Amino acid sequence: FFYYNETNKEKTTVSVTGQATINSVADEISIYIGIETLKDTAEESKDANSKISDKVLQSLYSFLDKSNVETSSYNIYPDYDYLDSKQKLKGYRTSNVLKIKVNDFTKIGRIVDSSINSGATSIQSINFELSQDKQSELKKEAISKASEDARIKAESTAKGLDSKLGKIKSVVLNEYNYYPLPYYRMDGKIALEEAVNTEIIPTKLDVNAQVNVVFELK
Repeated sequence: FFYYNETNKEKTTVSVTGQATINSVADEISIYIGIETLKDTAEESKDANSKISDKVLQSLYSFLDKSNVETSSYNIYPDYDYLDSKQKLKGYRTSNVLKIKVNDFTKIGRIVDSSINSGATSIQSINFELSQDKQSELKKEAISKASEDARIKAESTAKGLDSKLGKIKSVVLNEYNYYPLPYYRMDGKIALEEAVNTEIIPTKLDVNAQVNVVFELK
């Protein structure tokens, strides 16, 4: 996209949008493990969940570093049944979701088995991701290439108008994004057993950047 502007009061400018997409192989994988308990009281539900969570964590810490594990979400809430338009309290549900992040894809099966065998109630998702270091590296590259794309577009526009590119008036980084790619989701088509027992080949992820630059023409 570009915008050409010429008035008597202001110098002629051209506004261009540079875009770039960088592909990179995922170097991390995140596994989201769910632990849910339902009890008559909130305190009972919380205590039961805590016991199972501790057991799951101790199992994971036997072969993972503590830095690989974090709490993704934690909630306690009343759970109801609805019969004949009437609300009936079933109890209090505690939901604890752990996020396990590793760069060794061969550990996925062991993480899943260890968690389920220790009392975890679900494996919510397994995602291909990029590490922070990789994201920073690719972000720089994507923004640089998007800026280069903007200059090429501006130079081509100037040439077509029999003008030359002048100084930069403004630069706006409109967009930079990267999204993890789900490999397995609890409600997806791939069975968990198939997901963890298949040799996992890291997939490529897209990192996108978009830059808007306004140049003077002379």
